[in-house]
Amino acid sequence: MPADVAPENVATQNSSVQPDIDDSWLAIVSNWRLVVAELALRGIDLYADDVRARPWPGIRTLIFALIEQPNALRRALTRR
Repeated sequence: MPADVAPENVATQNSSVQPDIDDSWLAIVSNWRLVVAELALRGIDLYADDVRARPWPGIRTLIFALIEQPNALRRALTRR
């Protein structure tokens, strides 16, 4: 096939392609033990009274911030 009509390798088009992450609540809740563990590593006990008293949007933000960092939760949510 002539080079000018051959399809390009997708990996060479954009080497900074982000992995496909399933950030649905079903996927997050299915991996809840990892959410709890990753937050605990950061000093946040989801079951502590002071944390449970916080407004939900702040806790939700902490959970979604985990997905943006390399950790066990992100690996579990990465679609292969």
